[in-house]
Amino acid sequence: MIASLLLKYITYPILLLSIFITIDGHADLHDHHQRVGSHGMAVFADNQHNLYASHLPLYNKPHDYQIIYQIETSDKTQILRLLAQGMVTLLPTQFDLNKLVNAERFSIDAAYYQGHLERGGTQVSNASILFAKAVLIEPVQANFFAAQAQFYQVPLSETSSLLIHKIQRAPSFDAIAVVSRPVEKQNSDLLMCDKPKTQLHPDITIAFKQCGIGSLTYLETQDFR
Repeated sequence: MIASLLLKYITYPILLLSIFITIDGHADLHDHHQRVGSHGMAVFADNQHNLYASHLPLYNKPHDYQIIYQIETSDKTQILRLLAQGMVTLLPTQFDLNKLVNAERFSIDAAYYQGHLERGGTQVSNASILFAKAVLIEPVQANFFAAQAQFYQVPLSETSSLLIHKIQRAPSFDAIAVVSRPVEKQNSDLLMCDKPKTQLHPDITIAFKQCGIGSLTYLETQDFR
């Protein structure tokens, strides 16, 4: 009798623990796979003609990350020529965005578009690209709010840096600027600017010129209304 009671008290906790481990394992597996999909990106170059791909973020999963990578491709000359004519976007074959979230280095096939790939852009080529180096990896928080516009600062060289607007709750925007100055050290790693009066492109441009940001390399408002 005593032996059976002891077995009961030992067996139940072990059984419950195994159930919790199984549930947690399935949750981790689900979380890992829920970022598999089509992940469009905007392409831009710095003043040294290095190429970068910026994930087109959204508030909802699996696209809720601001990610910028330095990329390499055999079509670099053509891409730089297309950038001189206007916006360039790319669409890799489907993959798990967690590979970029985890700062992995890997190659993948992608289609290049002159213009926005989801808004009438024209496919111009297919090529393999290498996600060579992570530059920025930050989650998008749909409820984040700050009194000022905030920019992540990423040094590119001793004389240039990358500024990326930290997306806030709607209405907000995604913005990138390549500036010919080193990272500014304030009380935080973020550059603070007054917010634009509206989410219209001219007002955003004016606000950031007043903050010392001469021009924006990339600006998107439609996805964050």
